[in-house]
Amino acid sequence: MKNPVMIFKIGLRQVLRDGMLLILLPAPFLMGAVLRVLVPLADQMLNERMGFSISPWFSVSDAMVLTMTPVMTAMISAFLILEERDEGIGTYYNITPASGYSYLTARIGLPMIWGWTSSILVISLFSITQYGWFEIVVATVIGTLQGVIMSMFLVAFAANKVEGLALAKLSNIFVMGFVIPWLIPWPFKYLFGVLPGFWIGEILKNTNLTILTISLYGLGGLISCLVFILLLTKIFLKRIT
Repeated sequence: MKNPVMIFKIGLRQVLRDGMLLILLPAPFLMGAVLRVLVPLADQMLNERMGFSISPWFSVSDAMVLTMTPVMTAMISAFLILEERDEGIGTYYNITPASGYSYLTARIGLPMIWGWTSSILVISLFSITQYGWFEIVVATVIGTLQGVIMSMFLVAFAANKVEGLALAKLSNIFVMGFVIPWLIPWPFKYLFGVLPGFWIGEILKNTNLTILTISLYGLGGLISCLVFILLLTKIFLKRIT
C-alpha cells in the first residue's frame, strides 16, 4: 500500500497546481447548491404562471447531482494520468514497482474514495427529495463505481489530453442512463440495465422502496459496474505493457 499512497500524494500536489483540475473539486457542491435553489424556484414560477408542476421530476435533479459528483473526481484522475502520459511520466512508473494495479489504485482507486465521500455530502446537503440512508449509500456506491468506469474509459482509449477531452464529451451519453427510468416505461426500460446510471435512477425515482428492492437494484448496478471495470482494466494494462 506504500507505493499507491506515495503516488497519490504526488498526484495531489499536481492537481493543486493545476487550476483546471482544482476547480473540479468544489464544482459538485456548487452544482448541488445552485440546483437546490433553482429547481424549486422554477417549479414555483411554473405553478403560478402555467399551473404546471415539475415536482415529480425533482429526483431527476438529485440523480444528476449524484451521478456527476464522482464523475468530476474521475475526470481529475483521468486527465492526471493522460498528462503524465504526455510527459512520459507514466512510462517511468511502468518500469518501477509502482506500476500496473498499484498505479491504478493511486490514480483512480484512492481519489474515488473522495468521489464517494463527496457524493454522500452533496446529496445529503442539497437533495430536493428526502431519501433514506440505505438508498443514499447504495446509489452513491454505484455512482462512484461509474466514476471509476469513466476514468478507465478515458485512459484506456485516449492517447493524450486532447483526445481525452473529446472522449469525455462522448462518454456523457453513457452517464445519462440515470434518466431512463423516467422516460421509458416498464418493462422496456430494463433493456438499459447494462448502464450503471440506470440503477441510480431506479433507486432515486421512488422513495418508498423496500430494502430488498433497493438491494436488488444495487446488485444490478454492481454487476454492471464490475463488468465494465474488469474489461477496461484489461485494455488499459495491455496498452501500457
